Amino acid sequence: MQTRTKVFLYIALCSFGLGVAAWTQESKPKPAQLPAQAGGVQRGPSGGDVGIASVNTNRYNPSTDKDEATDCKKNLEAINIAIQAFQKDHQALPNSLADLGPKYLADTNVLICPVTKRTGSQSAFGVLDPKVYSSYLFEFSPNEIPAIVKGAWPGPKMTMREWKQQQMKLAGSNVPIVRCLLHDPALNLGVGGTVYESPVYWELNFTNATTKLEDFTPH
Repeated sequence: MQTRTKVFLYIALCSFGLGVAAWTQESKPKPAQLPAQAGGVQRGPSGGDVGIASVNTNRYNPSTDKDEATDCKKNLEAINIAIQAFQKDHQALPNSLADLGPKYLADTNVLICPVTKRTGSQSAFGVLDPKVYSSYLFEFSPNEIPAIVKGAWPGPKMTMREWKQQQMKLAGSNVPIVRCLLHDPALNLGVGGTVYESPVYWELNFTNATTKLEDFTPH
C-alpha cells in the first residue's frame, strides 16, 4: 500500500508539471556554495516586507532516516513557539519565517533541517523564503499563489494565506503553517501547533467518503 501511494503521488506530481523537474535536477551543493536565488522584496498589505517567490529547482530526494525526522520535529516545535509568540505580540501571523528573527527565533539554525545540514538540499516543492536560508516552507504567506503551486492546485487568484484559511474549513487547525518535504513521510506543523507526518500531499490525511482531494483546491 505504501509503495502504491508513492507511485500515485509521483504520477500526480508529474501530471501537474511539478515532478519532472524535481526528479531530474542535479543534486544541490552544500549551503555555503548555494547561489543566491532569484527573487526580491515587495511591500505587504500591512506595510511589512513580503518576499517575491523564488524559482525552485531543487531535486526531490527525501530522507527516510528516523533520527533526522526526530530532530526535524524538534525544529518545527521550536518554530511553533516562535510563531505563537509573534502572533501574541502582533495579533497576526508573520509574513515569512524571516520575520521571526531575531526577537522570536534567535537561533536561525532551527530553520535548517538535519537533511539540509547533511546534503545541502532544500525543499523540491513549494516556495522558498527569499529573505532567509531555510529548509522549511511557510504556507501562510500573504503573497499570491505562485505559478508552480497553481500548476498542481488550479483555481481563482488568491494569496497563499487566503487559500490556507479556506482549507481550514475542511481540516481545521491541522492545515500546515510550516512544512518540511525533505523526509518521507513529509513533516508538517499544523496551525494548531501539532507536528505530524503525511504524504507530499498532506491533504490525503484528511480525505474520506465525503471530502475529496479536489475539495482542497482554491475555489
